[in-house]
Amino acid sequence: MTSNESQTDPVRAHVSRRRMLLGVAGVAAAAATVGGIGWWARRDADTGHRVWSRTGTGSRVALSATPQSDLYVADFDGTVRALDLRTGAPRWSAEVASRNPADSSFGWPIAAGDGLVCVTTDSHVHALDAASGAVRWTVPAPRGYLSGWTDGPAVGGDVFVICDGRVHSYDAATGEARWAGPLEAACGPAVAGGTVYLAAPAGGISALDAKTCERRWEQPAVGTLVDRPVVHEGVLYLSTSAASASTGAAPTASASTGAAPTASASTGAASAASASTVSALDAATGRVLWQRDDLGHPGVHPAPVADGTLCLLGNDRVIAVEASTGRSRWTSSVPDGLGRGMSTMAVADGRVYVALNDGRLHTLDLATGRLQWQDDPAEFGTEYTGLSLTAFGGVAYRGSRAGLYAAGIPAA
Repeated sequence: MTSNESQTDPVRAHVSRRRMLLGVAGVAAAAATVGGIGWWARRDADTGHRVWSRTGTGSRVALSATPQSDLYVADFDGTVRALDLRTGAPRWSAEVASRNPADSSFGWPIAAGDGLVCVTTDSHVHALDAASGAVRWTVPAPRGYLSGWTDGPAVGGDVFVICDGRVHSYDAATGEARWAGPLEAACGPAVAGGTVYLAAPAGGISALDAKTCERRWEQPAVGTLVDRPVVHEGVLYLSTSAASASTGAAPTASASTGAAPTASASTGAASAASASTVSALDAATGRVLWQRDDLGHPGVHPAPVADGTLCLLGNDRVIAVEASTGRSRWTSSVPDGLGRGMSTMAVADGRVYVALNDGRLHTLDLATGRLQWQDDPAEFGTEYTGLSLTAFGGVAYRGSRAGLYAAGIPAA
């Protein structure tokens, strides 16, 4: 062995140890990096995907029934905007008249349909062209002032607005007043098939001809509605605070008969006496098809029917029932937000979206009730303003005073 060899062996050993340590460190770093990537991937799967957001633009949001190409937003500053669903970029904006834009803590109500975007402020009813934002007509509110209301207008053939406790009908093309309903209204009307469905403050619901206001039927055997009724394929779905025995009612659906397993444990049911009664009525006749008074919450709010399922939102749970029979499908617990009963829900494309008033958005699978993902946007913080939520194409659009954002997984 030469002297050179004897000198180089320790060097080789030193370099080898160094390389070994660097290699171990590199493997550890790589593992940490991979673990980090995995964590972010899991986080993305858990929290969904933020599509876009706009701070300073919030308030109420609406989609038209068809075509669903734009999101319509009524902002707190009196501006109405049409935004691109995929990017949030504005397509048009328009100003609407009001006495005091800041007077509405829940934003100006908005609805879209039949090529119109309708907004009601504290002083006027406005109809804008959905494609361009051009004003089609503006009329003063009945009695000159709209106040103390949060229910939005309804668009269906004509425009229907709740004011001074009654529903008012306007010609969609001209804004000409057609009629004012003889009945007081407990909440906003539902419109379908040329019929306006209107609930009375003392309980019961009536069906009025949309063109003439002629009463088609009346069903007193339901209590006071807690939210606007839902109409789907000839059936009217109601959630009421109390109910009496009904004539011609189908047998009450049982929570145990044909019930699907719940997605998560219920957080404790209220007594049947204090629970909401959920009813399905024949939209043509008012006959009660089924009723449930054992859903365990005194104020559940219905969402539009999808895939044969009616979803109802309580403060801390989502309840899904079979729309045709009322039989239970699943119940899923959701956070109660700030505990002020201001969460809201939308159902679309096989998902149930629940927006909480503490800034969070939870998404459940419509078939099973299991959590798919959630979104916790720090920049939207906690708030005590009303939330507005709509969904389409795998994305939920959430508006409030703090801003507006879209979250989800857009359909290809």
